[in-house]
Amino acid sequence: MTTIGLISDIHADLQALKQALDILQGQGVEQIICAGDLVDKGYEGDAVVNLIRERNILSVMGNHDYMVYRNQQWLIHNAGESNPALVTQETMDYLDILPETLTFTLNGKWLLLAHGSPWSNMEYIYAYSPPKVYEQIARFYKTDVVVLGHTHQPMLVEMGNLLVINPGSVCSTYADGSGTCAILSLPDLTFRVFNVHTGKRVQPTYRCIE
Repeated sequence: MTTIGLISDIHADLQALKQALDILQGQGVEQIICAGDLVDKGYEGDAVVNLIRERNILSVMGNHDYMVYRNQQWLIHNAGESNPALVTQETMDYLDILPETLTFTLNGKWLLLAHGSPWSNMEYIYAYSPPKVYEQIARFYKTDVVVLGHTHQPMLVEMGNLLVINPGSVCSTYADGSGTCAILSLPDLTFRVFNVHTGKRVQPTYRCIE
């Protein structure tokens, strides 16, 4: 049995990230992966990126990571160079080289990690999205599990042999979000979601598409 921790949409909330990591490590996860949006909205983007790098957490590029240069210029223009939401050039350079997707295999299962959708980090995929969205994933991406972020809502969607999951957002302080993280067990594909502040289990939105 292999267990991996899932996080997403941290949005520069260092305290929530630390709480999520404590929960996941307390559950004995062997690896942690991140579905993007490390920065923006909050004030500790540099510290969040540094911790992600220190822990060797694999991450993909979220839409806010992608737009970090433009957003930083907007902050400087509107609030000056002392704005606490600004990040360093080193942080921006790191975000700039994050991949849009990652595909890997663990314990006999293929996983695809993306932010919004496998084809765009701007697109939102919800549990209630049209079945044709999930059919497109199944048709073009030969994988057992797709891990997404972006919506800030934990979900579990099953369609045939395909599992599409979202751990929700680590952050709930600076953005509307769930304040959650998750664990995926392989190869049995058990998915569990936890509140990062209380450590208690959270029920993700579930959907089975026939």
